[in-house]
Amino acid sequence: MTMKFLVALLIVAPSCSFAMNLQEYLNAVSSKHKTIQSLDVQKEAADLRKEAGDISLVPVLQANAFYSEDKSPTNQWVSFGADESKSYGGTLGLSKSFSSGTNVALSAQAAEFQNPGLNPLLGDFQKFGTGSLGVSISQSLWKDFFGEATRMRWATQDMSNAAEKGSYDLQKKSVMVQAEMAFWDYLYSVENVSIARDSLERSRRIETWTRRRVNDGISEKADLLQSQALVASRQLALIAVEDDLASAKQSLRDYLELEPSEPLPAMTGDISKSRPLSSMVDGSRGRVVALEAYLASLDAKAKELAARQVDENYKPDLVLSGSYQTNSKENDLPAAAQKWGDTNRPTEKIGLNFTYMFDTDVKEAARNSSKKDALAAKLQSERKALESESSWVELNRRYSELSKRVEAATQVVGLQESRAKAQADLFNKGRSITNDVVNAEEDAGTAKLNLSRLKSEQRKMEAQGRLYIAIEDK
Repeated sequence: MTMKFLVALLIVAPSCSFAMNLQEYLNAVSSKHKTIQSLDVQKEAADLRKEAGDISLVPVLQANAFYSEDKSPTNQWVSFGADESKSYGGTLGLSKSFSSGTNVALSAQAAEFQNPGLNPLLGDFQKFGTGSLGVSISQSLWKDFFGEATRMRWATQDMSNAAEKGSYDLQKKSVMVQAEMAFWDYLYSVENVSIARDSLERSRRIETWTRRRVNDGISEKADLLQSQALVASRQLALIAVEDDLASAKQSLRDYLELEPSEPLPAMTGDISKSRPLSSMVDGSRGRVVALEAYLASLDAKAKELAARQVDENYKPDLVLSGSYQTNSKENDLPAAAQKWGDTNRPTEKIGLNFTYMFDTDVKEAARNSSKKDALAAKLQSERKALESESSWVELNRRYSELSKRVEAATQVVGLQESRAKAQADLFNKGRSITNDVVNAEEDAGTAKLNLSRLKSEQRKMEAQGRLYIAIEDK
């Protein structure tokens, strides 16, 4: 960047207490832009949804209390002379499923029963209490054989989570790329205004020289009119580029989400400094792919795992279960609860439970639909991979060609400026006509603007490298 451009940047940019370079500007956009904030929140929500996928493994506590008065004629104790039956008590249970597919449940129960008027021969049942402690265990031996289904669900959730968060990263990078392009558009507009002001100043000097030559009788009035027309056209061009600069400023304000009362920080950057495309790619080594293609591959893998999970869910199941429960019977509830741990009268149970869903068209449709979704995602991923490889090669080719154009344009600017200076010297010596000077000035100005535009396009093309990542093939 030339010293003249730095001075022009400070003149054109709004006055403020600090200046921002590109990285500081991007950091500010990242922290203030509402869309990026929203995407960050959505990434956090994705992580929470992944964690919430284990909701079935959370311990569950159940408590129940009851009180009952039964005067129904169908009460089982009525036939034994009881007028009514009263009961009260409660249960407490704790169950926990494990990632191994094992389910464990603990329970405690205590209750008291009163049957006034009951036949004296059944005196033990006029008032009595019961209590029990129990434990039960079950384990899938087929569908969720020691946690197979849980591990598959975890793998699917991990892949889906990576794909979802990656999509938010892609959207965030897209915003950042657009923000960087706005940054370079602004610097280009600043330089454009600087060049337009220089061109206007030179055209005014030409007008002054021509006016003096006309007054001295050396030049014709037509030459003066031509130089005045040049001044007017340069003034018009300056108005246009100043309007472009105002739009570029507003774009920066929008990305920084500044309030109307907040000044726009001065932006500093070297529009002439190139950056290798590879330096913009995330990742230090590996094959370069478009982030969109990488996300498509993650989505395909997630859908493949989901299809396998559907198959797993429709497998037959064989569950081994066992339970053990103590039983106590005393005169009332407190006494029964005190003997919860009495193992003299236990209830023991062991069993096998087999479940099979018949292979109907409905079941096959459910399986095949998930498999076809996985196949479609795989085909889409393969297509994205081809497009990614092609786009990276094309981006590098275009960047190389643009670099050559920048180099050629730089030479053109040097030659055109030398030509314009030579024409001005000849004009001052009376050895050139106004038209030649004007043409040389216009050609030099056009060459500088073209070079500035090409450099801006080169910086914006480099920013597109942010949409690629380097991955190591496993």
